[in-house]
Amino acid sequence: MAGFFSRMFGGGARELPPVQLDHPRDLRTGDIIKLGFLEQSELSGKTFEITHVNTYIYGNMCYPELILKDRTGTTIFLMVEEEDGEEYLAFSKKVARNDVRKVLSQDKLDAIIKARAGTTIHLRKKPAGMEEWLADNYTKTDDQVTGMFLAGDARSLSNEEMKRTEPFTSYTLVDSDDKYALEIEVYGSGELELSLTVYHDMEALEEMWPGKN
Repeated sequence: MAGFFSRMFGGGARELPPVQLDHPRDLRTGDIIKLGFLEQSELSGKTFEITHVNTYIYGNMCYPELILKDRTGTTIFLMVEEEDGEEYLAFSKKVARNDVRKVLSQDKLDAIIKARAGTTIHLRKKPAGMEEWLADNYTKTDDQVTGMFLAGDARSLSNEEMKRTEPFTSYTLVDSDDKYALEIEVYGSGELELSLTVYHDMEALEEMWPGKN
């Protein structure tokens, strides 16, 4: 990654390969994106390389999850989502396992999993470093959604590789302005993953460059 970024940041001009990126859904490992000015300092005006792509599978639909890294090593996750025919960018920051209880107490986690859609929770305290990624209040949008996680880009995997999936159940809560979300995934092993997600218009992605591959 360092070599590629050196060419992007003053390391000499390079010729772009004849690959056209017309939509964020076209992005693959090695491509580069630049974001506009956003509320989250970890995103605002930053340039990221897509270092890896994983896939979430719901029924017959596959949704690529792009893993982004900037030149300092900050990791952000990006998915293109759609609702009522409108596309938007969902940027996520995954909370370290040891920090999950700093965002949601065990009582809140249990309540979210057991509660029905429409249940609202209030965050009394926002942990340091997560303030820009959190709202004050969230409402549960679904009772639960089941899916499969695939380590790798389903667009380039063989049928045999596509079988290596992990089942999970997800619980999503959003704020009243549909700008922030809490996404909880519980896997068959009992492992729980919490993501802090922010939604931005497609215009937040200012530029895309194809990678050297």
